[in-house]
Amino acid sequence: MKDRMHQAIWLRVLRRLGSRTVGWHIGRYLLSIVVLLLVWWGVSAIVEYVKGRAFLPNPVRAIYEVWRLGPMLFRNFWVSAWRLVLAISIALSLGYPLGLLIGHERRLDQLVSPMIYIIYPIPQVAFILPLFLIFGLGNPVKVAIVASALFFQILVSARGAAKLIDFEHVISVRSAGASSWQIYRHVVLPSTLPSILTSLRVSVGLGMAFLYIAETTGSFDPYRGGLGSFIDSNIYSGAQAFAGIMAMALLGMTLYIIIEIIERIVCRWKHIGHKSS
Repeated sequence: MKDRMHQAIWLRVLRRLGSRTVGWHIGRYLLSIVVLLLVWWGVSAIVEYVKGRAFLPNPVRAIYEVWRLGPMLFRNFWVSAWRLVLAISIALSLGYPLGLLIGHERRLDQLVSPMIYIIYPIPQVAFILPLFLIFGLGNPVKVAIVASALFFQILVSARGAAKLIDFEHVISVRSAGASSWQIYRHVVLPSTLPSILTSLRVSVGLGMAFLYIAETTGSFDPYRGGLGSFIDSNIYSGAQAFAGIMAMALLGMTLYIIIEIIERIVCRWKHIGHKSS
């Protein structure tokens, strides 16, 4: 019975992600990319006209550099990708359950919330130096910098989402004889997933910013130092630097699309009846 239910759910999801819907989304992203490239070209032309020099390379030059530096960019792309994905995974696996506990358990919330109010407003860049002292200059510190920045954001989002759950839903499930674990599984987790996935989208942009900081601090390898190190080492060569920026944008867009697909699978009730969404 359960296998049939799972098959039916997957068939429904695959139907929702059918050719028409997927094609519409691909077209939307391609149109956005074309518009951005045209705006970039226009701004580049204006800067060159005003300054008399191409300080901002046009997209054609940047795309040519992406093609020319393909193997080097590819290596750095994957180095940055696994660092960012690992950092997001660590922050999510620690911050999400802890935030749910704090937000759902009133006594724990009263005890821990003041600590969050004190620590969360501190700029995360303030923790970079201590993290370098603890982890050194290798990959662990780069992952730790990004994970520590995202941890508090996911923690606060999960706590807020758990606190917004209608208490009547919890009472209804509890009166039916559900255990604390079942309440978390059937009420707290599904109710907070949309908010957490939204927070995760925001975390991609924040994570990219902190990844750039981490990779440009204490790393000077343009071949395997990550996209941040690649951009920093080519900062005085505009077209090459923008090739690295385009690769970083591609990384962020890829993660954003993956999160959107995950949301359509695990939060499918949000998209029922919205065929054009």
